[in-house]
Amino acid sequence: MGELVSSFEEGILHLLLNVPKKKNALTDILRTELRDTLAASQGDAKVRAIVISGAGGSFCSGGDISAMTGDPEVARKRMAILHEAVHYLMAGTKPVVAAVNGAAFGAGFSLALCCDQVVADDTARFSASFGRVGLPPDLALSWNLPRRVGDATARYILLSCGIVSSQEASEIGIVDKLVAPESLLDEAKARAREMASFTQESKGHVKSLVTAAAGSLDDLLSREMDSYIELLNSKEHRAAREAFLAK
Repeated sequence: MGELVSSFEEGILHLLLNVPKKKNALTDILRTELRDTLAASQGDAKVRAIVISGAGGSFCSGGDISAMTGDPEVARKRMAILHEAVHYLMAGTKPVVAAVNGAAFGAGFSLALCCDQVVADDTARFSASFGRVGLPPDLALSWNLPRRVGDATARYILLSCGIVSSQEASEIGIVDKLVAPESLLDEAKARAREMASFTQESKGHVKSLVTAAAGSLDDLLSREMDSYIELLNSKEHRAAREAFLAK
């Protein structure tokens, strides 16, 4: 079984992040499989919508810290894979729903908010945990979070690196629908089917227009990349990475 498990039923492509030993951290294999599968889905008329979930009680714990490197060329290539995935999620041709349980931390939080809708159960927890390891928000979180919760609340979440419970996330707009754990995947697929209804070609236009309404996503991702590369070589990040790996 791969690190990304794909299944298809009634027009819904279900992508299961499947690295439970790392709480579905975005390893090099997983990020590549996710990017490639999203790319292949874009022109597939059979796929009407996509649902993303995580195995083993977590959605996604973020980047794979053990694979991070201060080598700018390597780091840019690794991040570029995820930036391609961001484009498919935010401005692609298919409605996408995140089904979140357990931890959605760091890039996992970002990944959830790249989706058109976030359905979560009461075990879900969200954290912009980048600052804990001396890194900036990635995967367009600084783009998506303020649009969901407002500027001041987004700044607090991003700067505090605190944990947002499922209930609070629902109240402030991070979560679009809060459900019981046993209903999570069914509810996410139901919402995906709702967004996939009627005509198909218009879906990609809707997503592109909504994304473009806030300015240039490419510019934001470029600035994000520059910050990421710079901070990968900071003393604070190196110390935090060494402490994490020593655990």
